[in-house]
Amino acid sequence: MSETPNTPDEMPTTDPATDSVADSATEPVADPTPEHVSQDCAKAPLNPKWSIKLFIITFFVLGFGGLGLYDALIKYPARGERFADWAKWQYLDAAKNAGSEDFGIFERKSSVPDPVAEYAKLSDPETMQRNGIDAQNQSSARHLRATMYNTRYQWLNGLKIIGQLTPENTTIDNPNNELAQSRALWTSSLSNPKPLKSYDIPSQWLIMILCWGIGFWMLVNIIKVIGQKFSWDADSMTLTVPGSIAITPENIDEVDKRKWDKFIVFIKLNAAHSTHAGKEIKVDTYQHALVEDWILAMEKKALGSQEDGE
Repeated sequence: MSETPNTPDEMPTTDPATDSVADSATEPVADPTPEHVSQDCAKAPLNPKWSIKLFIITFFVLGFGGLGLYDALIKYPARGERFADWAKWQYLDAAKNAGSEDFGIFERKSSVPDPVAEYAKLSDPETMQRNGIDAQNQSSARHLRATMYNTRYQWLNGLKIIGQLTPENTTIDNPNNELAQSRALWTSSLSNPKPLKSYDIPSQWLIMILCWGIGFWMLVNIIKVIGQKFSWDADSMTLTVPGSIAITPENIDEVDKRKWDKFIVFIKLNAAHSTHAGKEIKVDTYQHALVEDWILAMEKKALGSQEDGE
């Protein structure tokens, strides 16, 4: 005995024309086609995801280069000047103490009229080694003088790093006044400044050059992509790619998706193409909107035509 439906929703539907049951679950459903595939387009717009991402990255790259310029011109030189001023106080204080080993050395030798020559002398490996040993040996007859020379080297090196190793910055007319002023300034300071490395400022220039170079290249690439033209004729399903190369489904021999994960597709043209027969056209489908759907629609028609002929 057969069962009867309990509700109208469970009743089978009949086609008025054929008086047969229409079972939608067994009918094939056509793949939905994007609306823009059936519409002409003179120029595909930029993909918002691509353009926003590129503009943001470019902005940050250029901005980071700007920070490098700021550090190279302002921040690091100011920090270097602060350290050199602190090192000058350390030097003058050490020179004052050295007077107990060599009377009058503070007044006679505190000023450095030829800083370049003096820096070269103090930078000599043997001189540095000797001063380093004597400065650590409190029983040495030149312990305090070696300490003075070490602090002098530190001061001159600080000036050299910021490009201020010149006589006007190292000539001291009145050592006692200079020492008093420096002591008043730095004894009230909450912290001692950190010295610059020799590569600190050059590295900031390098950062600026690299970032601005990359940023400029990215801007050029953005402008280039903006100028590219992809157009679509819906009736003939003709895609025109940059270089004014028109492609129809009948021209497609293969759609190679070996780099589909990177939104790159290669369209292999057959012998029927009038200008690029047998050639492969590379298309980036991520930079411009709509292009991917156009190519997929062309591929579907081209492969469908081939299957019908088999």
